[in-house]
Amino acid sequence: MTPDDNHYRKKFKSIVNVLKTNSSKLNVSGISLAGSRARQQQGSESGEDIIISAAHDPSKPEFYPELMKVLEDNFPTAEIDPGGNYNVVHMDTKEGGKIDLVLRSEAEFDRQHQNDIKYRRNNL
Repeated sequence: MTPDDNHYRKKFKSIVNVLKTNSSKLNVSGISLAGSRARQQQGSESGEDIIISAAHDPSKPEFYPELMKVLEDNFPTAEIDPGGNYNVVHMDTKEGGKIDLVLRSEAEFDRQHQNDIKYRRNNL
């Protein structure tokens, strides 16, 4: 089954809410969409890419285990695992959606996503 755009919109909104709710634990400072879905150029097999920045620029090996725990606690039917080379956290939804969450430094996030930021936490 291939999920539609509505599935990805709802899942993105849910993920943003979960990250905001757990912001004191994760220190998420920014969230943005990237890739073909962000540009509205997706194909039927396109997944969704969510870019995250966190205060104090933690390393991926520090940040991803906490992120995976938060996602597993809030999306118990999804399969969540670190991607190859620990570069992303990959989430497969039961409806067939494929979502990659990628950590970027705050400076890199601001430089690459300044025009399409969906969430920005101030006063960290």
